[in-house]
Amino acid sequence: MMYSFEELKSIFLDYIREQKLTNEPVNLYNPVNYLMELKGKRIRPVACLLVANIFTEDIKKALPIAYSIEMFHNFTLMHDDIMDDADLRRAEPTVHIKYNINTAILSGDLMMIMSYKHILNCCTDLVLKDKLLKLFTDTAIEVCEGQQYDMDFENKKEVSLSDYLLMIKLKTAVLLAGTFKAGALIGGASDKDAAHFYNLGLNLGLAFQIQDDLLDTFGDQDIFGKKIGGDIIQNKKTYLYLKALELADSNQKAKLISLYNDNLMKKDDKIAEVKAIFKDLKIKDHAENLIEELMGNAFEHYHALSVPEEKLKEVKNLMNYLLKRNI
Repeated sequence: MMYSFEELKSIFLDYIREQKLTNEPVNLYNPVNYLMELKGKRIRPVACLLVANIFTEDIKKALPIAYSIEMFHNFTLMHDDIMDDADLRRAEPTVHIKYNINTAILSGDLMMIMSYKHILNCCTDLVLKDKLLKLFTDTAIEVCEGQQYDMDFENKKEVSLSDYLLMIKLKTAVLLAGTFKAGALIGGASDKDAAHFYNLGLNLGLAFQIQDDLLDTFGDQDIFGKKIGGDIIQNKKTYLYLKALELADSNQKAKLISLYNDNLMKKDDKIAEVKAIFKDLKIKDHAENLIEELMGNAFEHYHALSVPEEKLKEVKNLMNYLLKRNI
């Protein structure tokens, strides 16, 4: 039986409820339950189940892996929120606000450890378990590397486009890539197909992040779900900003740098002036071309899979869904 995304999401949400932690001390475990139960799209765990379903009808055996991925992802969010001093996560108080910073650090550590526990208990096949543990460990290290690069960029005066693309690859794309590959492996795919799914997810993750940068500046606020221009106000070195510096003449470059160093200017005026430079340099077109190139790479791996086209329908729907956010 081939499940839809929504059916798999429902199955996964039921599994989350079954995994609710009742251990002592409650002040360690309750924050984990709180964050895991907050509403979210659940893209990564459901993608894992969706890919597994291509190779097996036994979705239950993929649930521990999907859960470990979601728990690890939420661990990174718990610690990211502390680093960013964020007050809200999915429209609810962040863990360190609802509880306290020390609790959020320790509960986050627990989530990272427990994500490994679920992998260790996912199957009896030692060869498969070894592949999954290696994949998960390599991915976890890369995500931490990406987060450090991101923090470094905040105070680094010069960041190249290649630096930025490496950062988003590590911080964002490798987890989606690992998710696709883990689903393939637990479902019984060949190493070759699992590798194609990894590269599909990697390119999709990169395209998704570039599109996120694009939407933050040029998106429809009602559709995007947050105020447009946030990256500009926060002086974030996004693809748009770095590409503009690469293409700008000396006057445009000096003005753009000056705008990004000006924290006293009215927000709307700052957004408008930066966007004007972006428009002059056709940065939106450059971003869209890169997204198209990355999606082309993703679909090359999609078409290289040794799987009948009819079994890939939901994967294709997911790929299109992730990139179908309106500008």
